[in-house]
Amino acid sequence: MPAIELGVGEIHVWEVEPEAIAVQERLDRYAAWLSAAEVARRQRFKFERHRHGFLIARALVRGTLTRYVPAIAPEGWRFVIGAHGRPEIDPSLGAGDLRFNLSHTHGRAVLAVARGDDVGVDVEARDRKGNLRGISTHFFAAPEVASLDGLDGPALAERFFDYWTLKEAYMKARGVGISLGLGRFWFTIADDGAIAINFVDGFDDEPADWSFRRFDLGPIHPVALALRRPRGAPLDVKLHRALPGEPLMSVETIAGGASTGLVVAGLGSL
Repeated sequence: MPAIELGVGEIHVWEVEPEAIAVQERLDRYAAWLSAAEVARRQRFKFERHRHGFLIARALVRGTLTRYVPAIAPEGWRFVIGAHGRPEIDPSLGAGDLRFNLSHTHGRAVLAVARGDDVGVDVEARDRKGNLRGISTHFFAAPEVASLDGLDGPALAERFFDYWTLKEAYMKARGVGISLGLGRFWFTIADDGAIAINFVDGFDDEPADWSFRRFDLGPIHPVALALRRPRGAPLDVKLHRALPGEPLMSVETIAGGASTGLVVAGLGSL
């Protein structure tokens, strides 16, 4: 299988529906890809659905990276952990400047792959229960909280998760956690969908250094991407759908910064 080409200024997004992957032969193959540490982590989950989700997410990482570097088999990938807990490809593998970031929630696992630049991705489920207004008041910056005023029901959930996924994607691209302070940076989303990040005075970053995209996978799964790439510079985002280690099913271009309302249909049990 020839290597997939990925240039600077591109993000390739790969997504799967873990609950739809049920063929035992396929699951056994994925399990054989795991490292000893991953096997141990998987066994620590109490519920089978969580063990299953972990397996599919790790298979998505390993099987996808091999598409870019076919000389490394899925089971051959090794990872190192950064200062804040973010996994990176072990430099000793010689995979070059390939970067990745993984996110998963109930119903979706999403992987973003880029070259050279810091990349982050987040996927959430809008139907999850919780006091969204209370969470935003506690964690969001004042301009974001103000923009939620007057919204309720689906409109509130849509805008809340626009902000939440963008914040998560940015923090993951930075390789830091919530200790960065969710209220110390905020997002503005223009009528045309253009996304900008803003920082409080003294924040150690530059807003112009970042580009963002957001889109939906089906009716309940919003996705946000962050790439350390100057705002306004060309950014090509492509959504791929394929089972880990198997032929590509589809590729679709994600245009602009606006939510595209993209719907990717389920394919039944795979």
